[in-house]
Amino acid sequence: MKKIGLFFMAGICIVVLFLGHLHWNNMSKAAGIEGKKAAERIKEKEKKERQALIHSLSPENNKQQSLIDYLHYKSLIKDKAIISILGSNGTAGTGASNSSNSWAGRLEKNLHSESVDLATLSLINRGHEGYSTTDLLEGKKIDSIIKDNPDLVIFENSLINNHNQSISLEQTEKDLINIMSNFQKKLPNTKILMISPNPVANSKTENSIGFNYLDYIKVSEKIIKKNNWSYIDSVQGIQKKLKDENIILADILSEDNIHLNDQGYHIWSEVLYDYFRME
Repeated sequence: MKKIGLFFMAGICIVVLFLGHLHWNNMSKAAGIEGKKAAERIKEKEKKERQALIHSLSPENNKQQSLIDYLHYKSLIKDKAIISILGSNGTAGTGASNSSNSWAGRLEKNLHSESVDLATLSLINRGHEGYSTTDLLEGKKIDSIIKDNPDLVIFENSLINNHNQSISLEQTEKDLINIMSNFQKKLPNTKILMISPNPVANSKTENSIGFNYLDYIKVSEKIIKKNNWSYIDSVQGIQKKLKDENIILADILSEDNIHLNDQGYHIWSEVLYDYFRME
């Protein structure tokens, strides 16, 4: 009898263990199904939130959209926004201790920190030391920008070199129109932003044809206004920052009194970044 009882108890234990294992499997499957449903709900919620963000950032819904919001929108619909910059020494970062301390390097860093979506933003620097507007055209440097197919072009208009090389004001005007026309024609869905170079120490010194640096700034701004191009006057913007911070121009220029040092490029990047956030 005792053996029968033991077998009976063992049988009961086996049944209990089997039923417990079956119950545990059922619970695990149910939990797995519920977990999968929860993950799908989270994914669907994130999808709807992303779609809502894209809708809110769409240029069609934001006629006065900031450049940061525009780039954020592009990064959401393309997974990566691209900025291509064209210019001469200031764009190349002449005078900076390294490329990360140029205005381009600093601007890229600031934009990356704006949001997770902008962390993938790519900034392609096509600055060419010593190049005038004529050099950019004759060297077909505009073609490189077009091949980048960027969402935004920043064009630093090389006026310091135009002045130094005594390129006429008339030719400067023609070059600017030619460059901008190329961008607008071949990159119809790209925003184009023109910026002037930085202020220099001897801005009123005349070149061999009797014009000073500020004359080139004035003639460019005349054609910019006439064509309603997007534009940043870097000279005025940097000078305002210097006045506000009680800094003299000599403190931000390198030894040649033309190109900026690290401090100067930092101030220039602030001018540009302020514009990017402006609506």
